[in-house]
Amino acid sequence: MTDTLTLWNSILPLALLCGSVVLLPGWFAGQGNLSHRVLGWAVAKTATVSFVLGALMLAGLYAAINPGAYAMLRAAPVERAGFFLGRSALFAMLWGPLLGFVWLVKAQEVNRRVGLKMVDGEGKG
Repeated sequence: MTDTLTLWNSILPLALLCGSVVLLPGWFAGQGNLSHRVLGWAVAKTATVSFVLGALMLAGLYAAINPGAYAMLRAAPVERAGFFLGRSALFAMLWGPLLGFVWLVKAQEVNRRVGLKMVDGEGKG
């Protein structure tokens, strides 16, 4: 019997998801963002991408350990997609709080940039 939890099928996928949650909000919002609305949309896009990415990673991992996974996917694609999206929701218990923390940090950065702009006399206030 082989080990079912390895670096390749547990730690690296989780690290990839957490990395995407940390990097994507800044990429979606852009450098020098001054809007909390833009940041909120960036966080929503990040959550969606991470949710789908988790489902795709789980589908790939499941296919790697179960030889008939592709045949099952072709036979019932909607049911299989629902299965993997449901499993991806379990990953969200890990990256969800991380995304909330990243949102808080990015919101503080937005407030700092707005404050500096107001001190320079370029902003409203």
